[in-house]
Amino acid sequence: MDLDPPGVSQGSLRIADGRIVERIEGEAVVSDNDTVVDLEGDLLLPGLVNAHTHFYSALVPGMALPEVPGFDAALEKIWWVLDLCHDAGTIRASAMSGSIEALQCGTTTVIDHHASPGCIAGSLDAVAEGAAPIGIRVVSGYVITDRNRPGEGMEGLQENLRAKAACEGEHFGVLTALHASFTLEDETLAGVGAQPGPIHVHVAEGRQDVEDARKRGYRGVIDRLNTHGLLREGSVLVHGVHLEDEEVAKALDAGCWLVHNPSSNRNNRVGYAQPQRFQPQLALGTDGIGSDMFGVVRETFLTAREHGASLDPVAALVGGHRMASAILGIPMGRLQGGYVADLVRMRPPARGPVNSQSVVGQLLFSLGAKDVRDVWVGGVKVLQDGIVLGATGSRLDDIRDQAAKLWAAYERRGQ
Repeated sequence: MDLDPPGVSQGSLRIADGRIVERIEGEAVVSDNDTVVDLEGDLLLPGLVNAHTHFYSALVPGMALPEVPGFDAALEKIWWVLDLCHDAGTIRASAMSGSIEALQCGTTTVIDHHASPGCIAGSLDAVAEGAAPIGIRVVSGYVITDRNRPGEGMEGLQENLRAKAACEGEHFGVLTALHASFTLEDETLAGVGAQPGPIHVHVAEGRQDVEDARKRGYRGVIDRLNTHGLLREGSVLVHGVHLEDEEVAKALDAGCWLVHNPSSNRNNRVGYAQPQRFQPQLALGTDGIGSDMFGVVRETFLTAREHGASLDPVAALVGGHRMASAILGIPMGRLQGGYVADLVRMRPPARGPVNSQSVVGQLLFSLGAKDVRDVWVGGVKVLQDGIVLGATGSRLDDIRDQAAKLWAAYERRGQ
């Protein structure tokens, strides 16, 4: 099942050294040196990409959280308390837990936005160490902010620079991350602007971000980023709910990506982003609400209909492949020669034919994470019959222990 463009055909893929070497329509010629995997009529898709998430919240489901009146209160009473509770152990466990959930949903690459103000130095190493045994591809970055103490922003910048210099290989990368600009001083933005490369930042998720930029003398958030040289090609701007049309156009002209997070926007009651404005540089994310990109595609479609918008949700999903390919420097997202062998085997839907005419409808209303059977990343099997091979008993026990520790720390801080 191809996504770019959508279509279905029968055939075989020849894989070697982590790449698809050849796509064969019809019956393949098999040599004695080949290992053959017969999919027995199942579907094979490219591994999906979550273009924006927060591994640091992966241990939160089930935690007793306070009722809050709105988005600003949720930041102050929940997320800005939680991220202060993290240490290296909980960061590692969060990344591992989030990676496990991603594979179970057929998501093989995630773009993570990490925050742990009480444990900055080495935190991205902990993210990498948590994800590595599970086998997914991760791009992470430490979220630079000035909201807790003087000098905090520069500490975050140094963590990004340190980890970026140490990165090697195709499974882990670093994209300099910033919190929303209303938690950043101009001096910190100037410091980030003095460093090369794209950034990953929350933009105009809530109105507070826009109002703060205007109070500081800027026309808006985009103007503030641009003034400090941060509106760069390849930068990842997340949410964009309250951006004006001309701001979106300016970001697109600069070569930025804009990531739509429909479930998070609804959960936080921040409004509808009108993501059709973000095309053709549109990608989809979860903003930390799991890694089920099948569910995100469906929600993208339904919310667009609810607001009378014209939007191709599968093209938006494919945007994540193009974005991740550019960041990691590897071709992903197509079942063609030269592309990475990040593959998802799924049970075919029980009703209706699966062909090139029905593929979009099947993706929207039939197929889902429940149908994922096997997953390969770089040609290596990492999930078999729904079981994550790297999720050993001891690792799962550690995740539970670290979750209990994090919950207890949050309860103490929240009192």
